[in-house]
Amino acid sequence: MNLNKILSKKNLARKDKIKKVACELFLARGFQETSLSDIIKISGGSYSNIYDCFQSKEGLFFEILDDVCKKHFDLIASQIHISENKNLKENLISFAKVFVNIYNTAPMVSLGKIIFSQVYNTAYLQNWIQDNQKFFARNILANLFSKQKNKYICDNAAKLAITFCNMLKEPYYTLNVLVDSPLMNNKEQEEHIEFMVDLFLNGISNKT
Repeated sequence: MNLNKILSKKNLARKDKIKKVACELFLARGFQETSLSDIIKISGGSYSNIYDCFQSKEGLFFEILDDVCKKHFDLIASQIHISENKNLKENLISFAKVFVNIYNTAPMVSLGKIIFSQVYNTAYLQNWIQDNQKFFARNILANLFSKQKNKYICDNAAKLAITFCNMLKEPYYTLNVLVDSPLMNNKEQEEHIEFMVDLFLNGISNKT
């Protein structure tokens, strides 16, 4: 949670160190098993540093999640190769390869577990979603759909983007998070992407 507080370079460096250490501990141990004292012991910060910058352990986690969301948005934007010279299928495959590769990783599964553990924290979740919607990867896809010549795709760009992203994540990501199912290997990723892109486009074709 950003508190819009102006920090000195020294305090900013300390804040970044706290976030880095906290992220490593959250991913390695889990949210509940990581205490503020654990974070302080390694980062060299203090309780006052954490409360001043993040308000709480939950606030610290959601600011880390802010950083992850923005990092992944920038990664997808920089690595996909969407072009007007390509057809829609080629552009969807380009997006899907980067998107699936991000979610099909152990750190993202660990983050997913923590997010599920925070479902009771509705205020934090609602604020986080509201503050970070512009950095959701689906916006990149919605922009692609909004530029299509087909009216149905343009008119439903946002809904189609959400649908396609959910198709790419499921069922694997939820199973990874909830029951520790194995991550997909490279061949399984390619097959999953091909299947979901074809299924998605076939569904659209019935509406166009």
